[in-house]
Amino acid sequence: MNKLKIALVAVLALGAGRALAHEGHDHAAKADAGAVTSVSGELVDMACYLGHGGAGEKHAKCAGMCVTGGAPMGVLTKEGKLYLVVADHADEKPYGEAKALAGGNAKLTGLVVNKGGVQAFIVQKAEKLDK
Repeated sequence: MNKLKIALVAVLALGAGRALAHEGHDHAAKADAGAVTSVSGELVDMACYLGHGGAGEKHAKCAGMCVTGGAPMGVLTKEGKLYLVVADHADEKPYGEAKALAGGNAKLTGLVVNKGGVQAFIVQKAEKLDK
């Protein structure tokens, strides 16, 4: 009987710890993020873009395949600013919609975050743009 009680307490403690860790994580991300904004540009495969400048119409098909395969994605603005694009923990669907637009131009709405020297964009909405 005592072993059962100990096991039950351990399971509850582990579950509570995970819930609290996730809760704290969300609040920390929101505290470091700015106001909701929009960024427009080409959705690039970060590995190809940073590795060999892979971008533009000639690289669109490759970017789509790489991002769909799990490569990190970025948005490259006309001004040359590059943001790492990441999912919003509260709703990951817009990130999936952005992945489907990889290699093309898009308007992303969400939050800009700068941490550890990395500039990222937490996507909350993704829309296809014509050139």
